Amino acid sequence: MKYLLLMTLSGSGLLVEYLCWEKVLEKSLTQCIKYKALMVVMLIFAIPWAWLREGYRSLFGPIWRTGAVNTAKGLVDIADIKTEKAAYQTEEYRLWMLMLAVWFVIAILIMIIRVARYLVKINSLRALAIECGDKNLEKTMVCLRESAGYRCTPEVAWTRVDNETFTVGIIKPVIFLQKKYAEKELYWILKHEMTHIVRKDLWIKLFLEFVCCLHWFNPFIYLLERKIGFLCETSCDECVIKGCAEEERKTYMELLDSNKGGNKLSISFSSILGDGGGEIEKRIVLMKERRNTQRGHKAMAICAFGLLVFLNSLTALAYPKVYHVKIGGIETAEDSLGGGNFWVDDFTEDGYGALTDTILYDEQFVDADGQIYPVVTSDEQGSCYVHDNVFGIVQIHVKNDDGGCTIEAYEGTRCTKCGSGWKGTWLHNTKKIPCTH
Repeated sequence: MKYLLLMTLSGSGLLVEYLCWEKVLEKSLTQCIKYKALMVVMLIFAIPWAWLREGYRSLFGPIWRTGAVNTAKGLVDIADIKTEKAAYQTEEYRLWMLMLAVWFVIAILIMIIRVARYLVKINSLRALAIECGDKNLEKTMVCLRESAGYRCTPEVAWTRVDNETFTVGIIKPVIFLQKKYAEKELYWILKHEMTHIVRKDLWIKLFLEFVCCLHWFNPFIYLLERKIGFLCETSCDECVIKGCAEEERKTYMELLDSNKGGNKLSISFSSILGDGGGEIEKRIVLMKERRNTQRGHKAMAICAFGLLVFLNSLTALAYPKVYHVKIGGIETAEDSLGGGNFWVDDFTEDGYGALTDTILYDEQFVDADGQIYPVVTSDEQGSCYVHDNVFGIVQIHVKNDDGGCTIEAYEGTRCTKCGSGWKGTWLHNTKKIPCTH
């Protein structure tokens, strides 16, 4: 759940930064650049920065690393914690799991509802579709392949609506042509829809649906959905009229203007030529104001956005470090009398740090980096409201009457804020004769 919250905070932060970037560098941006930048924002919502954590921790090592804390609030016995394998189910842990369960149920319900609506609507549209009998269809397709280089061959059908043209289908896209259109408009209608298909815009919208379901509780995600929907069309318009003569651009704008009364349909992960009266007017204005942006200005804008993404990626340092215990190794250690070196090496490779022979305190906690912290046994609990626990090893050093000593090793956790320690599952004992500590 913490990962999800950090992902939604990172995505929201980058979206706000994008809006400022778009406002400040408006004259240096094309619609395609803005559309691709929003796709990066969408990815930040879906992919955690955790994979950069260790790299940044190494890069900023002197700043990141902290010294050992010389005070601790107390060591809690295993009876105070409910354990299941390697998971410590503290009160905080159970609260996070409850929140995760609620989020998961709602996300699945939203996804089921959206998919069900899509399937019902698509089935009804296919049932009402009419086979396209336009004699110019094949000739127009050939012209598009030659002039625009499009290699896709989507199925084309007529709808029963005057000014509704849209494309549906992720794997096998189908273009539904509006019932009425002029002969010269067929080329531009197909070019617009095939541009969406070639650019994989329907796949992007499908992924956006997943991200919206994942972050259903975040209002910024719906702003992102609206922005991507609009820029998907404006960037497509930009691609369609690129390199066209003034008369051709005028024909295309007239086509859009004639579709202002459309958009009666609302279909998930699809492209619709007429995307609402108000938005079509904005799209036409953008095409009329279209200007050639210098490459240097574009490069500057892209570098500025890249810097924003880098700064946003520093949230990787906030992701908690997760350790995994090999259950087979633990069981082997528990079955052995004094533990085995072969298991100790395996345990070290899993990220818990070396089980060193260094004993600084009779009761100590060893973290993943090998740093040693004292643990003072008492009945006091940590004073912080929310613990920031890290996994490691609790070692208890006991001197024997024969001059030797016994070192008991337990799985353990420690709060980096208040110093509280928790002793978990027993791992093994190690005996030393004589005691060298």
